[in-house]
Amino acid sequence: MKFRTALMAIAACGISFSSLADVKLELPYPADLVVVNGVEQDGNDTLTLPNGVNQFAFRYIDSLRENGDDYLFKSDVIIVKFEASDTTLKLDLPKLRTGQDARKFARAPQLALIAADGEKISFEQDKLIKSGVQFGRDFEKEIAIYNQSGKVASVATAATAVPATLPATAQPAATSPKPPVDQQQTRNVAENMLNYWYEQADEATRERFKAKINQE
Repeated sequence: MKFRTALMAIAACGISFSSLADVKLELPYPADLVVVNGVEQDGNDTLTLPNGVNQFAFRYIDSLRENGDDYLFKSDVIIVKFEASDTTLKLDLPKLRTGQDARKFARAPQLALIAADGEKISFEQDKLIKSGVQFGRDFEKEIAIYNQSGKVASVATAATAVPATLPATAQPAATSPKPPVDQQQTRNVAENMLNYWYEQADEATRERFKAKINQE
C-alpha cells in the first residue's frame, strides 16, 4: 500500500524522468530500440537508467550484401533484462556481413553486456514475437503482456502489479490462472523507481510529494 500511495503521489506531483548518472548503457549503431522499461523508444542514443533491474528491447538493423545485392536486415525484437548499479555498460553485437551471418543471428542472437572494466554482465534474453502482420505494432502493449507472462526476460513492474485502470480496492475477475508475481522483485523495482523519480524533482515538488503521502 505504501508503494501504491507513493506512486500516486508521484503522478499527482508531475515528477518526470530526466538524466541521472546511475546506469549508462551505450548502444552500437545496428541496435534500434523499440522499448525501454515499458516505454516505447527508438534510435540508439546512450541510455541513462536507474540502478537495479532494467529491461530494454531492440532490433538489429543493418545493410548487408548477398550474391552481389544489398539488402536491409531487420531482426526480430530482442528483449534484454539485466541488473546493475552505478556503472557504464556497452551492448556488444556481432558484425553481420553476409546473409548467412544474418540467418545465424536470427536463429540464435549472440550479444553481450560489457562493463567499463571489460567484465561481462549477466542478463536474460528473449524475443518479443508477434505473428501475422507486423505493421503498426503497439510495443508498449506487447511488452506489458509479455511481462505478465512470467517468461525469462519479464520484469515485475509497478505498472503490471498495480494496473492504472483499476481502483486501489478493485480486484480483476478471475478468468484464467496467471503466473505468480515475484513480490520481492516487484518491491525492489518499485523502490528503485521511487528513488529515481524523487531525485529528479525540485524542492517544491518533493514537498508536494511528501505531503501527498502523508495525506493517505
